[in-house]
Amino acid sequence: MPQGKWFRIGYGIIIVLLIAFLASKVDFVFDPIGKVLAALFVPLLISGMFYYLFRPFVRLFSKKMPKTLAILLVYIGAIGVCYLFFLMIWPPIRDQSINLVDNFPQIVKSVDSWLESVQEHEWFREIGQENTLSTENLTTKLTGSLDEILNSVVGSVRGIFNLLMNFFFLLSLVPFIIYYLLSEDDKFSGHVLQVLPKRYHNEVSGALKDIDASIGSFILSKVLTSLLIGGLTFIGYLLIDVPYPLLLGLIAAITNFIPYIGPLIAFVPTAVVALTVSPMTVLLVGIVLIVSNQIESNVIGPRIIGKQMNVHPLTVMLLVIGASAIIGAFGMIIVVPVYAIIKIIAVRVYKFNKSNRIPPDAAE
Repeated sequence: MPQGKWFRIGYGIIIVLLIAFLASKVDFVFDPIGKVLAALFVPLLISGMFYYLFRPFVRLFSKKMPKTLAILLVYIGAIGVCYLFFLMIWPPIRDQSINLVDNFPQIVKSVDSWLESVQEHEWFREIGQENTLSTENLTTKLTGSLDEILNSVVGSVRGIFNLLMNFFFLLSLVPFIIYYLLSEDDKFSGHVLQVLPKRYHNEVSGALKDIDASIGSFILSKVLTSLLIGGLTFIGYLLIDVPYPLLLGLIAAITNFIPYIGPLIAFVPTAVVALTVSPMTVLLVGIVLIVSNQIESNVIGPRIIGKQMNVHPLTVMLLVIGASAIIGAFGMIIVVPVYAIIKIIAVRVYKFNKSNRIPPDAAE
């Protein structure tokens, strides 16, 4: 049997495919396992996110007090922040959301009127005369596209609502997971190394440190920069007198979690709302988003995130587009840290194999 490098790779691929095929034949065994993992995924993901948000404060407070007391103090602070949010910020967001839903038919009419005025423009008439574009159906087509976009937004809102409902349902479990992660913060790598041979300890320990730094940097940077983007866009929308500024600022903050494409997603609903004021307001909305994102990406962002992720911008854009097609909006958010983890592991494995490769002369 051939034993070349590419043959061994081929054998490995065949074995993996064979295992996957056999596993598909006993799905009654793996389906329950998949359902359990799916149920645990949301609380574990939320717990992991809050773990990285709380950890810097716990480590800071642990220098002057026991870790348990530090964790309790951080929990109290988090509860206080949530209380202030629901006391001061949530009521206007709720009111603006209700007003937006109530005024939605008027918004559609305003957009339709603007499209009709655009259709009457001399440039569009010339295009219509050349039969290269039918201006008669322009309003219908663009309005239909707007409806599709709005339906997609509504579907995303429903998905977020379902996620929140699951979060509240699992709320009793999440704090205990976070507490365990914070209390066992410095012991996790040791638990992993115990089940591995000693010759892998250095590489695995280094990989775990790199993964931890990348994920922590990503989560902290995204939360902080999203808060910054939300604040900047809210102020900008107030200055240019856009309706529902707090709600639209919140949308900009949430979509900022999606690298590069997030600002464009935030622009669409904001532009529709701004169009009820004037076309110039739409242009001003675009300027506000561009300026706020430039401040975040060139001034504030590098100071927060540094270069921990070490992923090229073009690679990020391709990953986000691919993940959106396969998984959806959720995949657009998690694809970058997942890619960074895979990249760290692959580089570590390659370097380890290269450094431990036996030269041909020595083998003889």
